[in-house]
Amino acid sequence: MKKGWIIFISLIVIIIAVVAIVGGKMYMDNKKEQKTLDIEKQSVKVLKKTFADVSRVKIERTGYNKMTGSYRMVVMMTDKQGNSAHFSYGFVENDDELGSYGIVDENVQKQGTTTAKIRVIFSDGSEEDI
Repeated sequence: MKKGWIIFISLIVIIIAVVAIVGGKMYMDNKKEQKTLDIEKQSVKVLKKTFADVSRVKIERTGYNKMTGSYRMVVMMTDKQGNSAHFSYGFVENDDELGSYGIVDENVQKQGTTTAKIRVIFSDGSEEDI
């Protein structure tokens, strides 16, 4: 009888441990995803202060460099005339300037400020007007 209880309690402990590990991983993944979304929103606000006549930004991917603490976004930016430029830029959390970015199309990537709301499609597929 005691052997049965030991096996039963051991099984319960193993199940609780597996649930805790899986739940913890899901929590951490969700936290990381939310952090990425927050960084993408910050970077789009700075992008609006950098380029004029932006109407839409689609963030295709976001990468993080642990050594520098910076992010790199790959985006498709569309202007009010419907022209698009595909490029990447660097961004550091809570910074008010974009890091390095390449000029792909000067007609789309015009220096200036966009004051109107723009449609943003984030790397997770969610959308928002910023």
